[in-house]
Amino acid sequence: MLNAGGSPVFPLTEVRRWLREQGKLTDDTTTDALWVALDAGHGRPDTLELVADVATHLRVPGSVDLPADVRALLGEDAGQRADEVIESLVERAFQRQQRQHLATPAGLARLMVRLAAPVAGTVLDPACGPGNILRAAGHAGAEHLAGQEIDPVMARLARARLAPHGTPDIAVGDALRADAFTGPPADAVVCDPPFGYRDWGQDELRTDPRWEYGSPAKGEPELAWVQHCLAHAKPGGAVVLALPAGVASRRSGRAIRQALLRRGAVRAVIALPAGVLMSTGVPIHLWVLRKPGAGGAGPVLLVNTGHHQPARRGQVDWTALDEEVLGAWHEFGATGAVDTVAGRRRTLEPIDLLDEDVDLTPARHLPPPRPALDPEALERTRLHLSRLLGELDGLLPEFTTPPPGARATTTIDDLARAGALTLRRQVGPLPTSEAGPGPLVLTGRDVSTGSVPDTHFVGTEDDDPIHLRPGDLVVPLLAAGDGRPVTKVMDGDDVVLGPNLQLIRVNPDQVDVHFLAGQIRASSGQAASSTTASGVHRVDVRRVEVPVLDLGRQRRLGVAFERLEALDSTLGRAAALGVDLVSQLTEGLACGTVAPPE
Repeated sequence: MLNAGGSPVFPLTEVRRWLREQGKLTDDTTTDALWVALDAGHGRPDTLELVADVATHLRVPGSVDLPADVRALLGEDAGQRADEVIESLVERAFQRQQRQHLATPAGLARLMVRLAAPVAGTVLDPACGPGNILRAAGHAGAEHLAGQEIDPVMARLARARLAPHGTPDIAVGDALRADAFTGPPADAVVCDPPFGYRDWGQDELRTDPRWEYGSPAKGEPELAWVQHCLAHAKPGGAVVLALPAGVASRRSGRAIRQALLRRGAVRAVIALPAGVLMSTGVPIHLWVLRKPGAGGAGPVLLVNTGHHQPARRGQVDWTALDEEVLGAWHEFGATGAVDTVAGRRRTLEPIDLLDEDVDLTPARHLPPPRPALDPEALERTRLHLSRLLGELDGLLPEFTTPPPGARATTTIDDLARAGALTLRRQVGPLPTSEAGPGPLVLTGRDVSTGSVPDTHFVGTEDDDPIHLRPGDLVVPLLAAGDGRPVTKVMDGDDVVLGPNLQLIRVNPDQVDVHFLAGQIRASSGQAASSTTASGVHRVDVRRVEVPVLDLGRQRRLGVAFERLEALDSTLGRAAALGVDLVSQLTEGLACGTVAPPE
C-alpha cells in the first residue's frame, strides 16, 4: 500500500510483529507504551477503569470498546501474552499511593493462602479487590474461586485476572449489607477486609443471623467480617483474615473474642512486623480460624514476627517471614503444640486467654526473650566505668573562700564594643546535605545534646559560611532543661557555624575563653536568660555580666571552670554507663547468663 506521496505504508500490527520477531521490540517496551497510553486517561477519571477494559478485552476480544491507539498497541497477538500484559498493568496501577490500600500485597496473599492449605474445592474472598488472594488460591490448587467486591471496576479486573483458573464467580456489591453468597458454604475463606471505617451497616444488620458470636459494635467492623467469613465456611473449614492489630485487644470486642475462643474458632494469631503494608503503618495480625464442627476448643498458636522489621514500609523479606510463620504453623498442625521460643511463639489453651481483657495480642502472652549478653563487652564496660570513677577524684576542684568585696562587672556586649571579642551568628539558611565532601555544620542542637554534627556544608563561599576555629566559643540560643546555658569551646577546625548558635571569638590577650565560658554557664537567672510562652529558656550572651579581672586571674578561674566542666561530663558518662551496666548484670544474673565468681 502506498500513501498519497507514493511512500509504502504498513499496518501497525504487522510492523510490531516483525519488530518483535527480529528482536527489536520487546514485550516490556510494548507494555511501557501501553501504560503511557492508558495513563493519558482518554477522558476517563481513573486509569484503573482503562486497565480493567484492557484486561476484559484480552480475555474476551471485542467485548470492550477500546481507544484506537490502545488497540493498536495491543496488536493482534496480544491475547497470546494476556497474562503478562494484564499483570504488568495491574502492578503499575496499584503501585500508586492512592491505590496501594486496595490490593493485598502478593507476598501476604500467598502466605494467607498457605495458612489455609490445603485449598481444594471452593475458596471464597468476600472482599476480593482486584483478586490477589483468589489468584494465589488458584495457583495453590483451588478448584473454584468465588469473591465479592463493592467496586464494579475492581470486580471486572478480578474476573479477567482469574480467568486462567476456570470460571470465577465474582459478584458486585457490599458483602456485609448485600451478601451475594447464600448457597453452599466454601471449603476455605481467605480475606483481607477493609478497615478503619464505621459506616458498615451496624444499625440495619443488628439482628443478622451471621452474628453467631455476638453483635459487633459500630467501631468493630473487622469482627463483623470475621463472623461473615465464618458463616460462609463449611464445618471445619479454614478461615484466614488479615486484621489490624487493635482487633485483638479493643475493649468493645472482648465479648466476641471470648465467644470465638470458647467455641474453638480461634486456631492462631500471628503478629506481622509493622510496615508490612505499603499503604499504612498500622500493624497487622493474621487470624487463622476454623468453622466450629464436632470437635471442641483446642490450643491456640501465638506467633510474633516483629523482629522481621522491613527496612522501608512495604519492603518485606517474605521468604524469611514465610519460613518462620509456616514453620510454626506446620509444627502446630502436626503436634497441636510448638516449642516455646521466648518473644516469638508459644501455644496456650483457650482458658489461659479468657481473662478480663481477652487480649489475643501475641506479644502480651509470650515470655520475654533473654537478653543477649556479651561477657567480653560487659567486662570492657566494667573496666571503662572503673577508669571513669578513678578520674573523678582528680577532677574534684580545691577551693578557698576569698575575702569579701565588691567586684566591678561588665557585659559581653560591652567587651565586644571594646574590641576584646567579636559576636557573630549565621544569617540565613545554609545549603547542607547528609553526605558530601564539605565541612560539617555545627548546630545548636548538636551542642545542647553533645552529639556529633551529621550534615555537611555543600554551598560555596558566596553563601557566606562562618568557619569555626580552635578556641572559638559557641553558645546555643536555647538553654538546657534546667535553664542553664550550654557552652562549647572548639578544639578543631573544618566545622561551619550552623543555625541556633551564637559565636564568641575572643582576643586571647584580653579575655580567657574558658573563664568566659564558665561565666556564661553560671548566668542562669540573670537578665541573659528569658523564658518564652512555651517555657523554653532563651539565651542572649550579649547581656551576660562578667567580672572585670586581670588576665592572670581570668586564666586561673578558666582552669577551674574547665575542670568543673570535665567533672560534669565525666559524672554524666559514668552515671549512664553505670545504669546500663547494672541493668545488664541484673538481667544476666536473673536468667543465668552471667554468675558471680566462686
